[in-house]
Amino acid sequence: MHTANQTFDRSAPTVSRAAALRVSTRRTTAPRTTDTRSSLLDYGALVIAAAAADLLTKWIAVASLGQGSTVELMDRLSLMLVFNTGSAGGVMVGPYTWQLNVLVTLAALVLITVVAPSLIAVDRNARVSLGLVAGGALGNLASMLFGPAGVADFLALRLAGDTIIVMNVADLELWAGALLLLPVVLTLVRAIRAERAADAIGGA
Repeated sequence: MHTANQTFDRSAPTVSRAAALRVSTRRTTAPRTTDTRSSLLDYGALVIAAAAADLLTKWIAVASLGQGSTVELMDRLSLMLVFNTGSAGGVMVGPYTWQLNVLVTLAALVLITVVAPSLIAVDRNARVSLGLVAGGALGNLASMLFGPAGVADFLALRLAGDTIIVMNVADLELWAGALLLLPVVLTLVRAIRAERAADAIGGA
């Protein structure tokens, strides 16, 4: 009788620890899932906002600036409306430049959509960088598909000498998103290394 009581008493804490572990796992998993969903919503909202900002500023530029005219803003920055019918930087790559540009932009949007949930789960800051990249790509894609004269560029930046690059808001969003994505990539690399190290320790 006494031995049986000892066995029961020893097993009781074990059951309690297992139950507590299950409860703790549920408590920690639920907030992470909620945070990821919230971050995905933020990402989607940022994509729409970035694309809308790009299209709105293009519409204003087309409506208020004459093609080829220049409005000086500061020493090296001015407003100059040009229509880009080539690929990035206005480079032509043959008779199918427009089709290639559309396909590349679509492929980029699909890739971002696929990897966004995984990257945001690793680093919530990815929602901002990916949202800017996707929003900028979406804005330029809409301009390519529905802009009768091409993609409107209107932010002229004078570099060394007489070299001038003309951009739009979507281009700025793409560059900003790409720069902000670098820390996210570093976080992802560290997470992969940590997972591999844990697997190696577990398999030892």
